[in-house]
Amino acid sequence: MPGPRPVPTPVPGAGLPWRPPATPRHGTPGPGPGRPLLRHYPVEAPVGESHRVRRVAAGIAHSHVPRVPPALLHVAARAGPLESPWIAAGFVAMLLASVAVVVWRHRLAAARQREQREHGVTLAAPRLRWLRRGGLAVWLTSLATLSGLAGLNTYVGYVPTLPALFGSLPGSAAASPGSGGSQVVKIAIDAPQLGMRPSGAYVYLPPGYGARSNRSHRYPVVYLLHGYPGGPVDWFRGAHLQQIMDAMIADGLARPMILVAPAASGGWLHDSEMLNQVGGPQVETYLTSMVVHVIDSRFRTVASRSGRAVGGMSSGGYGALNLGLRHQDSYSVILSMMPYGTPGNVTATLLGGSRALWLANSPDDYIPTMRFRHPMAVDLLAGPHDQELGEAWRLARMLRDRGQPAVFTEVAGAGHTWRGVRLEIPYALAFASNHLSGGRPAAARVPLARGQPVHAGTPVDERRLSVA
Repeated sequence: MPGPRPVPTPVPGAGLPWRPPATPRHGTPGPGPGRPLLRHYPVEAPVGESHRVRRVAAGIAHSHVPRVPPALLHVAARAGPLESPWIAAGFVAMLLASVAVVVWRHRLAAARQREQREHGVTLAAPRLRWLRRGGLAVWLTSLATLSGLAGLNTYVGYVPTLPALFGSLPGSAAASPGSGGSQVVKIAIDAPQLGMRPSGAYVYLPPGYGARSNRSHRYPVVYLLHGYPGGPVDWFRGAHLQQIMDAMIADGLARPMILVAPAASGGWLHDSEMLNQVGGPQVETYLTSMVVHVIDSRFRTVASRSGRAVGGMSSGGYGALNLGLRHQDSYSVILSMMPYGTPGNVTATLLGGSRALWLANSPDDYIPTMRFRHPMAVDLLAGPHDQELGEAWRLARMLRDRGQPAVFTEVAGAGHTWRGVRLEIPYALAFASNHLSGGRPAAARVPLARGQPVHAGTPVDERRLSVA
């Protein structure tokens, strides 16, 4: 099955300042520029079906439900060829067939040996038996490993295509520095003084960034933290970030922003929880100081808290929430997908056994009493197939109780995987676009009512929000 369809480049109007588009109806041109809302998505997309979203927070919802076209969600959620369950099934079938052949050959050999013994024939042991057994063990182990990895990829969605398996980013081949389209560049941000291993960050530059007419234009930045296990490339390989952001900019669902995916764990298999480890890597300082400084110095950014958002998924969702609240002078928006409210069982492994450090990095514990120096716009997102659904709702309610403009977004069909991120990231990016410097003005607050679901594409002034 083909991956998400790349958005044609260059995008018309990419060199112009972003303005909120007129609100169009489903699948029809809006009254503004006259562009069809769904023009970049396949005609077979289920335009008629809605993607259910609920925003809940302590009796009051802040901001509006982003009108993300169902066609965009359909394309974003579409699985790549390497995510097909038939690949895992094929490896499992090969494994079972190989085991069956081994058992059959063993039984046949045993029967022959019995027959030869009955006739008084003694045969020499087969030559190189150890080599054949070793090769068989390697073959069966490889099939078992490939079956497990293929099954994991089918469920989680780390690698959607064969080129992605070998390091190619989906959509990156279509863009070039002079094309006017978006670019994804990889830069090194090393900090040996912080105990961080050499690592790179992937930076998305929106369409028109390199245009001569935009030389003086500065862009807000969204920092995105990956989960564990994983790395920064997962945002572009597993979450289809470039294609989704291109489409949202082209259809006026988000304004041009720089997206940065740094290495947030100090290694693919190192679970840092984005903390300053006692006697180890200082990941929090690296992300909130070093990475921000390098991005502001190398790219045309809005270099203030009003132009910065920090987001993430799973452990990155926890990290975004914790870092954003602890560094309010650096960020004004938090996008926490699949979040949890504590760093988990890391007191001994990362924090030197310090209960005080654990509590200081647990939003569950410090939100009720912390000091808010600035308003923090927070979107906590989860899906019905995510065990963190209730946690996201509870954290949003805690923040609302402290007077912060926090919302809870439930995205139908999303689970605790990169495939779930593909469904949630359009809402998160729209939220960031609305709240970062230069974005759309915040919508009026709407009281909540029970039992009335809100669907994506339904303005909040037409339907009440649900608490279910």
